[in-house]
Parts: sequence; C-alpha cells; structure tokens
Amino acid sequence: MIPIKKLDLYMIRLFITPFFIIFSTIFAVFMIQFFWSQIDELTGKNINILIIIKFVFYFGISIIPLVTPISLLLTSIITFGHLSENQELIAIKSSGISLFRVMKPILGITCILSIGLYFFSDLAIPKAIKQAKKLGYKISSTHPSFKLKEGIFVNLLPDFFIKIDRKKNQQLHNIFIFFYDKNLLVNTILSQKGFFIPNKDQSEFIQFKLINGILYSENTNKEQSSYQIVQFDTLIQNFQIPFYEEIKNLDDYESYNTQNLIQKINLLKKEKSKHQKENIHKLAKLQLELQKKFTFPVTCIIMFLTGAPLGAIIRKGGIGYPTMIALAIFIIYYTLLTITQNKVEKVEIYPWIGAWIPNFIFFPVSIWMTYKTVMDDFYIQ
Repeated sequence: MIPIKKLDLYMIRLFITPFFIIFSTIFAVFMIQFFWSQIDELTGKNINILIIIKFVFYFGISIIPLVTPISLLLTSIITFGHLSENQELIAIKSSGISLFRVMKPILGITCILSIGLYFFSDLAIPKAIKQAKKLGYKISSTHPSFKLKEGIFVNLLPDFFIKIDRKKNQQLHNIFIFFYDKNLLVNTILSQKGFFIPNKDQSEFIQFKLINGILYSENTNKEQSSYQIVQFDTLIQNFQIPFYEEIKNLDDYESYNTQNLIQKINLLKKEKSKHQKENIHKLAKLQLELQKKFTFPVTCIIMFLTGAPLGAIIRKGGIGYPTMIALAIFIIYYTLLTITQNKVEKVEIYPWIGAWIPNFIFFPVSIWMTYKTVMDDFYIQ
C-alpha cells in the first residue's frame, strides 16, 4: 500500500517544476511575439529604452490570465502522460488508489491558482492596463507619427484628425488635417508634405511643420460665418496635448476592477433610455469584461480536468506529442472565445453567454473524460 501523504507530495513535486518551466516558456513566446510585432513602432524613434521596457512589462502582466490555462493544460498532459508511460499509474491503481485520488493534490493546487488568478486579474491587471494606456498615450504624444497609418484618418488628439498618403522615415506626404479650435470652429489644412518636430522637452504641445499647403479656417461673428483661406510655403502649427485623465469618453473598461465594473454597469442601466444605442454597446462590453474576471479562473480548472485524463489515455510524456494536443485544444477554445466575444460586442448575444460558451462546452467534456478514465473505460492496461 502506497502512503497517501507520500503520494501527494510526489505528485506535487512531479507537477510544480514542469508547470513553472512551461509557464515561463509560453510567457516568453508571447512576449517575443508581441515585441517582434511592435519592433518597427518602438524602435528607431528615439524612445527612451526604459519606456519601452515599462510598456513591454505592462503587456506581460496583462497576458498572465491567457498563459496560465494553457500552461496547466500542457503540464497536466505531460505529468499524467509520464506516469502512464512509465506504468506508474498501473502500480498506483493496483494498490487500490483511484486516478481521481492521484489527481486530487494537483486539483487542489489548480483551485488555489484559479483563486489567485481572479484576485490578480482584479487587482494587478487593471492597474497594469491603465499604466500601459497612459504610457502608450505618452509615447504617441511625444512621438505622434507612432499612431499614423497610411490612407486612414487617425484621431491623434481630441478634436484633431489627420490622414496621410505616405510615410517615409519621419517625412509625411499628402497630409489632410482637420481640427477644432478653442471656439469649436473647424480648421482644415491640406499640405504636400511635413513632419513632426521632436518633442524632446516633453512640453504640452505637439509642433507640426507643414510645407506647401493651404489652411482653411472658419470665422464667425454675430451676423455671419465665413472661411479664411491662407496659402503657405511653410507653416509651423502647435497643438496642445491634454493630460491622459483630461480626455473625455475614455474607453477604459479593461482597467476596471469588479467593483468598478458593477458600479458602471448599474449606472449605464439607469441611463440606458437617454442614449439607447450608444449605452447598449458600452453596457455589453462592460458586462463581458465583468464575466471574464471569472471565466479564466474557471478555465484553469477545466483545462486541468481535460489534460489529466488525456495524459493517462495517450500514455506519452515528453514535450512533442502533448504540446500538439494542448495547442489543438487551446486553439479551439480561444477561437470559440474570440467568436463569441465579437458577437457580444456586436450585441448579437448576451454578454454572459458569450463569455461562458467555451467553458460550457469544455466543462462537460472534461468531467466526462475524467469519469471515464477513473472508471477505466479509456485507460489501456
């Protein structure tokens, strides 16, 4: 008879080390992919290296809820695949200990991780997302060309819109700008080329040097309104940079904790009749974000209950085969989550349904697989 306490400690040791290695590896892959996708935007613009490190650090915090479930899935497949491949499960089962009892200590760790993930998502991640947005706003304000996309109008600052046809290094071509002045009058600038003057002192203004263009400015008085047209060879235009907190209608629902989300949802429900269409979309996003606080922790438990019986069934340890299975399962899960979240944002389904559909599908499957494996319906002697 195998002592239960020794078995529990053995299983915990067998699980913990691979989990941290796998978590670190997957986390590093996500970080490298993010940095590689942003390398053209973050480098070559004289952005302080400390700002880049902070930006990447805040992104790293925000992806932990995504990395944790797939790490648990892969680790559980590898751990129980190793036990099954080495015939250790057969020895344990022959001593009268069920597979579920073998799973119990790791299930306990998974539950603790899930609870910890909820509090981490509720306390640390909103702050990280808010800081990342502030940092991103600071980068785009200090280096305005960071946000510019060719052929697309970009809302660079509040009441300031710009479209360019081509961007080569720091030189912008065929520029179309319209903005509102202090009196909310419309001003339009068409310019052949121009560039932003580097904001080295991080002042409260963006300076834009424009070459060969026309400025249309609206003038009003008590009697009538008119346009003033000015043709210029060179024009240096200043645009004030507001503080991040001063920007109205910030879509910061991702940086809310549970309490903030509930308060905002209740407030929008009361105001729903005043701005029906606008509030319905905001309400759907807020309710989805609230549900996501709970879905990822539950996903961790589901992924373990899926991975452990799978490992016992496939009887393969190592990295290769379990990794392919884990990726296939998580791709299916994440695809379902993405599709349903898009439908929530389009107000085609209820937010709680969109957030929980992947778990509703995977949970019964994981319970069924665990039950069948415990009852030896799948396990091959």
